[in-house]
This record gives sequence, structure tokens and C-alpha cells, in this order.
Amino acid sequence: METLSTPPNPFVADGALAVPSFEQWFFLPGDWGLYLLFSRAPAVAEFVGIGAADYGGTFAGFLAWIAWLLLAIALIAATSAVRRFDRTITRGIADGIAELKRRIRMAIVFARYRRGRRTERKEPVSVGEEPSLSRNEQRVLELHAKLAPGFALSVSDVAAAFNARGYQVRGVLERLKRLDLLHTTVGGLDGEPAYTLTAAGRALLQLRDARPRTA
Repeated sequence: METLSTPPNPFVADGALAVPSFEQWFFLPGDWGLYLLFSRAPAVAEFVGIGAADYGGTFAGFLAWIAWLLLAIALIAATSAVRRFDRTITRGIADGIAELKRRIRMAIVFARYRRGRRTERKEPVSVGEEPSLSRNEQRVLELHAKLAPGFALSVSDVAAAFNARGYQVRGVLERLKRLDLLHTTVGGLDGEPAYTLTAAGRALLQLRDARPRTA
């Protein structure tokens, strides 16, 4: 049985590098298919009658057409798989970033909540001598006790509530602050201080309300 030589190298011409023509490119997989058939299954090649003269022939062209068709199908399948993989990775990254942002927001909110709880003023309730209050000071404390949590009254608010001047109530508010029955906070207009009831002030009102009233 004759020995079939390898297909001609289309990249070499006259001992120098060359650029293959379209025909050489097309028949390259078919020629190597014939060579592999002859070298791996010589009985089949001999039965079909394959020889060196079949390089670049009809049978080589048929094998080349099948090879290029399979390559095109493989490229399409690989491209589709890469796109699906890219979409999956991109969606996973986007979901991961969104989940990370959600957890960061939750951590920030929780940290702010805990910091607010830690810095919340735990005002001591005085158990010593009960301070003496004037009627106006008592009325100012009772006015602040009616506020909803988180609200405060400015000097102007208190003055308007009692139909008085600002300077008339400012002294009352300052004295209640010195007695730790009120404390200042933000909320007034034009930088005006606002006041809220302290725990000691609320306890004092509760203590006075609990006393039996004399007839």
C-alpha cells in the first residue's frame, strides 16, 4: 500500500513564507481530513481510493465544506454561550451591588439608630428639695408637657400662647432651664432657641398632679 504524504503547506511557497489563497484556505481542512483518514483508517481510504492526487479535489472539498460548516456552528454556539455567560455574570454583579448597597444602607440606618440611642439624654430626676415655682413657671411647664414627642416651643411660641411679650417669658424659660426642668434645642426661627421638657420637669409635674388637692 502506498504512503500518502502530508498535504502541502499553504504558508510556504518556494522556501519562503506566503499568504494562502482563498482556495488553499478552503481546502486546508479537507486535505488534512483525507490525510488523517488515510493514516488512521487505511483500509477505508484504500476502499474509497484516496491518494495524493485527491488533495484539493472533490472529496477534499466535501470534507472541507463539512469542516467549515461545523466550525461556523461551533462559533455560533460559543458566541451564544459567551453572551449567556456575560448576561449571567452582569446580572449577578448588578444584583450583588444592589444587595451590597441595601446592606450598607441598612447598616448606616442601624448605626445611626444605635448612636441616637446611645446619645439620647438620660436626664436624672432630682429627688432632693422640690423647687418653688411661680404660677407662670408652672403654666410654662404644663404647656411644654402637652407637646408631642420631638416638638419644641420657642420663646415666640410661649409668648404667643400667653399673649405676652418675648422679654416677659424669656426670663421664665431661662430660670426653668437653670432648674433643669427645661432644656434648649434647635427649632426656633432666626436662630431663636427652643425649649423642651426634661425628665426632671415631667417628673415634677407628675409629682404635683399626684398630690391631693386641698379644698
